[in-house]
Amino acid sequence: MNNILVIGAHFDDAELGAGGTMAKYVAMGHNVYKITLTDTEVKSDLMNLDIKTETGRENSANACAAIGAKEIDFPAAKYGNLTYTQETMQALEKVISDYDIDTCIFHFKEDYNTDHLAANQICYTAARHCDNLLMFQSNPYIIGESFYPNVFVDVTDYVDKKRAALQCYEAAHNRQGNLFETNIERNKIWGYGNHCGYAEGFVAVKLKLEEH
Repeated sequence: MNNILVIGAHFDDAELGAGGTMAKYVAMGHNVYKITLTDTEVKSDLMNLDIKTETGRENSANACAAIGAKEIDFPAAKYGNLTYTQETMQALEKVISDYDIDTCIFHFKEDYNTDHLAANQICYTAARHCDNLLMFQSNPYIIGESFYPNVFVDVTDYVDKKRAALQCYEAAHNRQGNLFETNIERNKIWGYGNHCGYAEGFVAVKLKLEEH
């Protein structure tokens, strides 16, 4: 896991799903990159949301700085309109090749959010030649096929960096006023099961283990 790419549909998804892992691998000297697939701009009176692209982009840059990850520019779809296309998949595939990515971390295959679902489909194909493919759940939806992680990363020493990264985002990103802290509390539950303070959980599509 020398060159890691974390891909989210929206600006805060990567930090929600893998912020602690990103910070940990940066601290270990690995290259950690982030891509966002939509402009994340949304206005909804029903959900009391008003998120602008430029503000979200600025928030994302600050979050990456807090973690130490490098952000890669990528052609963004409109919020709510991300779909699998050959053009988008091949553009992501080229990034993976150009940056010699060996590990891709992206959205779980089951979700209520259509952007998250499309992101999974795009990444699943574009990253097929990577050694390691891991899926995260950014929003803890109750879904038909439960998110049941089978790979865990101890992020006890990096949970504060994850929290700092999430706090870079405007309040509108923190759905119901507690999405960020609820996510971290789930990391605490997974930490308990893994005999550590906090852990991030992933579903592995594949993992290449090497002898040392």
